[in-house]
Amino acid sequence: MSGVPVTEETSILGVDFSGAKADKNTWVTQGILTGGALTISSCESTPRAELVDLLAALPSGSVAALDFPFSVPRLFAGSWLPEAVSMPQLWEAAAAMDLPEFMVLRDDFVAEHGEPLRRGDLYFPECYSCLHKANPNMVPMTFRGMQMLAGLWESGCRVPPLPDQGRTCPVLLESMPGAALRAFGLPFKGYKKGRNAVELRRQILDGLAIRSGVSLPNLAHFSDRCIGNDDCRDSAAAAVAACLWYQDQTLFRLPQDGPGNFTWF
Repeated sequence: MSGVPVTEETSILGVDFSGAKADKNTWVTQGILTGGALTISSCESTPRAELVDLLAALPSGSVAALDFPFSVPRLFAGSWLPEAVSMPQLWEAAAAMDLPEFMVLRDDFVAEHGEPLRRGDLYFPECYSCLHKANPNMVPMTFRGMQMLAGLWESGCRVPPLPDQGRTCPVLLESMPGAALRAFGLPFKGYKKGRNAVELRRQILDGLAIRSGVSLPNLAHFSDRCIGNDDCRDSAAAAVAACLWYQDQTLFRLPQDGPGNFTWF
């Protein structure tokens, strides 16, 4: 959305999503974007059920960037639900099953085909397949995220690049904070674990506004929390990505058609 009026206020959410059973590691950064400046109102750990309510209650025009795979590689989709022609059909299928069932489907598929990537994942060498199961375990995040999207899509949320079809509810974006940091020229590896993790998080926060072009006038109020917790910091980066999408969607590329089965579904 280029040429956004500088006085317009837009609700922004950045979400670092966790599919873990304990449900303690999903973090949400909330704020208001006005004239290129994101004023943060909160950075908090948020259970998944509360996140659903939060997203459903956002005003029309809001943008939320969520850090989990919105769908699966086409090859796996064809094995799981051969009749599916769109992502929402997969979300509905996920909502009608439980994680152990999905894990069996995943295990049987991977035993024969390995862990294919979606086409968009190929743009970033650090991406794991959403079917990857060990360090990190991407499968619960993917599955529970798709379950959540089923209800949000049904309620009228918009999910680019799917057609809006007259929908006016909030926009939900798939986000990868590490890819955003890489695009900003900031550290995108080593800030989660390791000897230099805290210092790298500090470098990220110090450079986030300048490198992204999104003013963050009160980020310092949340710096201790972001430096102390990498999930919190990722949610802040996702919020910045949501701001950039709102300001200029042309900054973001869509996966292009090409040879082979590596396709974004």
